[in-house]
Amino acid sequence: MNGMSVRLFCLPCTGAPAGVHLPWADRLQPHIAVTPLELPGRGARMREKPCRGLEPLLQDLVGAAARLCDRPFALFGHGFGALLAFEVAARLEWDHELVAERLYVSGAAAPHLARYDEPAEHLADDAFLARARRRPHIHPGAFADARLARLRLPLLRADLALARSYRAGLDNTVHAPVTALAGRDDPTVSAAQLGAWRGYTRRSFRLRRVSGGHYHWLPDDQALLETFVEDLTRAQAAHNRFPAAERTF
Repeated sequence: MNGMSVRLFCLPCTGAPAGVHLPWADRLQPHIAVTPLELPGRGARMREKPCRGLEPLLQDLVGAAARLCDRPFALFGHGFGALLAFEVAARLEWDHELVAERLYVSGAAAPHLARYDEPAEHLADDAFLARARRRPHIHPGAFADARLARLRLPLLRADLALARSYRAGLDNTVHAPVTALAGRDDPTVSAAQLGAWRGYTRRSFRLRRVSGGHYHWLPDDQALLETFVEDLTRAQAAHNRFPAAERTF
């Protein structure tokens, strides 16, 4: 691929920083620039307090993404991160007239079908952690170190509260093409729930079931990275063929 690269914004999944996707950077460069969109309270923003309101969080993320849209871009989100990626994509269109090359939503039901666990904020730390460990949608790295898991408790509680506060309907659509992905053994999302993302785009839609469970890319991410390269290389080639003035939504 010649010319400018595509920026791939990565939204974090429950219980993990967006930086978990940084290892993709070396393998996707120079054509795809992996750019984590970090939430307050984690990763490079660890000193900030976790955001407890969805709208302020989205304003924060959209502002950060808009400042970095110096080239064509795509978005990837997994689990609750998929819903965040969709909302960021929609607001970039509405507020900044910026349309993604593609929106990748992984391991998540369509927004109007999203269902989350019962409240757990009232539980003491040990009970909360025990319940969280049984939830397949929480990133397994959140519990890799028992001491760090306790330090991350405020972050994890905030994540789950944000996820439960999410509400959306079919009135919100994007002009970006959408690819919905999930592991064939993912217990958190059915094929029908995944396929319902079709109603959220005015462009093309693709559904892919891949091998693995909820975090289908953790054992082997090669297929996912090849999907990025194939899609975004083709998208950039189209940009190179047609002048911007001739491209429409």
